[in-house]
Amino acid sequence: MNLVVRAEHQSLWLCFEPWANQHTLLPGTSVVVRFPDEVAVEVVHHHDGMTFFNVGPHPDLYAEDGTALEIYSEYMPPFPTHLPLDALKLVMDIIPPIRTEPDRLN
Repeated sequence: MNLVVRAEHQSLWLCFEPWANQHTLLPGTSVVVRFPDEVAVEVVHHHDGMTFFNVGPHPDLYAEDGTALEIYSEYMPPFPTHLPLDALKLVMDIIPPIRTEPDRLN
């Protein structure tokens, strides 16, 4: 599954859980987030951007023309599908992702 994400007038922060990786789109840019077809994905919108949650392989980032931007799946291990996710999501609700870049990169 491919998801095109665009940052229009302000930067957009993308967080990938449970790996806690992040990527920031600058205004006027876009990225294709590529998830494996067999993976279910949860997306949460928040003030800074979007958080994606999935188990299995880490999604990869491409430019709209297909150029590889960040191929996380080459060096990030797949998240085990057999672990109890309810406990993990509870921890993530208590300790939400924190953006490490400045609030605005405009």
